[in-house]
Amino acid sequence: MWCRKFALFFLLSPLMIGQTIDASKVATVQVYRQGRLLTAVSVFVDGNRVVALTPHKSATFYLVPGYHVLTMQSGETSPTASFKAVAGKQYIFQLAYEYVESATSVRDLSVSLSMQPEVKGADELREVTIDPSDLLAILAQSNPDGLQPKDPILTDANANSETPMAK
Repeated sequence: MWCRKFALFFLLSPLMIGQTIDASKVATVQVYRQGRLLTAVSVFVDGNRVVALTPHKSATFYLVPGYHVLTMQSGETSPTASFKAVAGKQYIFQLAYEYVESATSVRDLSVSLSMQPEVKGADELREVTIDPSDLLAILAQSNPDGLQPKDPILTDANANSETPMAK
């Protein structure tokens, strides 16, 4: 435990004197949302709110290496994705929150959170700027002990493949 806190201090110490975040020592996470439903959707990492996204917006933030849980929340629906972040890697997640046509209704709500290999329709997105002090707070609060989530679905084999386990 002490070693992990020291490692977190080591990662954050250059930031305390005004330097930028070294992307080789942290994982970069980009979350984006497309669509038409104007309701803002909140994004949480390890239980801490990061940003709220409306359609055609994206946000980029950083996490310490280790296991993390990304959650999208709007109303009563909260899909999650668990993943193992590796220093120097980039993780891209797409939020979907739309009304869709189905066999039973013209206005079924479709809500999902999924990892993507690349950003689709990047030219239509606008970046939501997260204040540098908030970026540091997100980084400091991101699973500082690096503990594996208590999720029986996430096995060592899945964790090693760096594939998120969506719920």
